Amino acid sequence: MAGYNAQQVGDGVEISTAPEPVPQPWLLIAIPGALLVLIALSMGFIYGVLAAAFCYGAMYLLTHSKQATQYRAPAKFRVTKSGIDVNGNAIPKDAIRRVIVRNHVLSAAGDVIVVANPNVNSGQQNTVAGMNWAVSKLGPISYRVDAEARGVPTTLAGGLTEPTAFTIMADVNKTLQLA
Repeated sequence: MAGYNAQQVGDGVEISTAPEPVPQPWLLIAIPGALLVLIALSMGFIYGVLAAAFCYGAMYLLTHSKQATQYRAPAKFRVTKSGIDVNGNAIPKDAIRRVIVRNHVLSAAGDVIVVANPNVNSGQQNTVAGMNWAVSKLGPISYRVDAEARGVPTTLAGGLTEPTAFTIMADVNKTLQLA
């Protein structure tokens, strides 16, 4: 189950998170994929099998791409008044500049400018459809919490919804007693 759990351990708080699962792009692939398989089956069984494999490959690439899997791993870290212990590394409170929430999917999509192509079924339309799927489905579940110290961000937890990420950030700031 996705979400997070915070528990008091000694003089600090131990936070463990489970990322949201990547959704399957059934609606993006289903209609064009079914048409492709039917057309390929009309040419021969082996072509239908190849078309089905192509559709499966497209779904696999969408759900296992860097954008879909980045920062999406279970995390466990400990926060005390003196700093943060994450993955065996200690970040002292004095070195922490800020704790921030980021979203790599939505920030990457904000820099894209799409110019419409008048040709129907162009490769550009397919690319835009994949980008729209990523923004609409992955965007809301790709928030992460970073602690910036010594000019380097350290990801504390990722693959979160926005409310969960902001709650974790608030818990970290409250325990560290940051402004």
